[in-house]
Amino acid sequence: MKPIKLLFLSALTVMIFNSCEQIIDNMQLKKEQEAQTSAYMGRWVGNYSGDESGSLILDIKKSGSVEVIRSSNGVEDRYYTDIFSGASLQVTSSPKSGFTLYGNMETHTGTWKMGNSNGTWSVNKQ
Repeated sequence: MKPIKLLFLSALTVMIFNSCEQIIDNMQLKKEQEAQTSAYMGRWVGNYSGDESGSLILDIKKSGSVEVIRSSNGVEDRYYTDIFSGASLQVTSSPKSGFTLYGNMETHTGTWKMGNSNGTWSVNKQ
């Protein structure tokens, strides 16, 4: 076999092996994520107050993803995020309003910010 063909086949073999290994790693990571259960899983209902006030629902899924439902003066802002780590909560901003939550699920409380407005929030498990 010519050296160029041998080199090409060797490189191709390495690329295939690396691709298969990456696919297997990704499948394993997905299985681990699906098996996770957040200690705070469930529906949490409460209020936020400060420069603005309204009701707040945090629906925490098994995986730890969070659906946030914020209502104020009959207007609902609903968005989803995957940012949830342990008891610390930093929910990404709502694409609609910029409303962002910070807090701790052990105490069920925290702060919120939306533009120049801010305040506090608290929830209880329903």
